[in-house]
Amino acid sequence: MVMAMGCAGPSSRVGDYLVGFQPVSGRPQIAAPLVVGLLIVLPEEELAKPTTPSKEVLEKIGQRIQKELQESSNIKVRRIFPAIITPGAGLGAVSLERIRESAKHPDLPKVIVAVATSRLAGRVYFSRVEDQLFARMDAALVDLATSQVLASGTGQDDYVLAQSYFYNGFSYPRLYYRTFTFAGPFTVVEGDPYKALGEMAFSGAADQLGMKFRRALDPAGIS
Repeated sequence: MVMAMGCAGPSSRVGDYLVGFQPVSGRPQIAAPLVVGLLIVLPEEELAKPTTPSKEVLEKIGQRIQKELQESSNIKVRRIFPAIITPGAGLGAVSLERIRESAKHPDLPKVIVAVATSRLAGRVYFSRVEDQLFARMDAALVDLATSQVLASGTGQDDYVLAQSYFYNGFSYPRLYYRTFTFAGPFTVVEGDPYKALGEMAFSGAADQLGMKFRRALDPAGIS
């Protein structure tokens, strides 16, 4: 079976991070099932944020992308490689050589490279403070043998962390989705609230990326 590979919409910024790759003209045809590796990239400046995903959370994020992709019988993620850190904001720092070094596997010349970034915005009220995290994952399916970008896409999501100024405030800190009302539904956080915010927002972005990539790579797979 042969699949037509979908190309990115204008919203994808993955080309700002990749170096040494060439886009494919037209719609490349690739035999199915498509077997790939998955590599998550975290820019160094993300490490300074309180919402930065831990190594364990990055592994879970990779598994969420894998699960979404493998809803199609035509796509198989054979291996999730350890995440890598790139300098600064990661712009122009994800080179072909770095990916080849980090995603070594003799049977996996095709790798999905996903760059995780975020933006944190705050709002202050009389009784509480809210932090909204906008998480984003820009990804590309690259062929390491031909140094070509075969497809690309974006997943993004955002969640809000609300904390009360009052000691022992009722049901604080809490996390809720941007479209929910402040009254709920929400999740009461235990442990580090900012780490929980990061995990939830990036997990949502990973789900969106996996779903969109699955549909782009296998349009006939799942509607």
